Amino acid sequence: MIFETFTSISEDVQKQLKVKRSEFIASAHMVHSEIEAKEFLAKISKKFRDATHNCWAYKIGFLEASSDAGEPSGTAGFQILGSIKSSKLDRVVVVVTRYFGGVKLGIRGLIDAYSEVTDLALNSGTKRMKFFVGKRIAVEASYQDLKKLTYKFRKAGYFYIKSPQFTEKIRLELLIPTNAEIDVPHEELGVGEFSEEELIRI
Repeated sequence: MIFETFTSISEDVQKQLKVKRSEFIASAHMVHSEIEAKEFLAKISKKFRDATHNCWAYKIGFLEASSDAGEPSGTAGFQILGSIKSSKLDRVVVVVTRYFGGVKLGIRGLIDAYSEVTDLALNSGTKRMKFFVGKRIAVEASYQDLKKLTYKFRKAGYFYIKSPQFTEKIRLELLIPTNAEIDVPHEELGVGEFSEEELIRI
């Protein structure tokens, strides 16, 4: 079994671009759910509530959404989403704020501006991080079985979510591929997403 993985940004990013006196500000943020995406959108829209437009897009797995927020149809939200996808990123929301500078940019000018500022935010030295999606499980092992189980889990390519806890028995919390079946008694803790830095190789 192979883990489902994705790459996202590891920190919030904000980049600016000026085109013919219009100012574009791209704000990017990693999210795990649509609720988090909408919360970030509301936060940025409130921060730049005096802006002419706050256009946005997000991609969370197969869930994709975008908005032109008053710009001509197809010139803003679709371009932001396209930049997210072409950057091969997931679990990302980007809000592009525009302050109109008095000079109309035209359809092509808007398309280029929204694409360029989003690309700038996502690809201009932006730190990225690999994430693993899997099933969280807990196993209670005896001390005499630990070596055998450790070998089994290491060979399967599983990860520890946290270091083993040693009491009367040993509690192991692991991340395994979502569709993997494990033939030892265990407790299922739900599906989770963890960065490569958070996981412990066995």
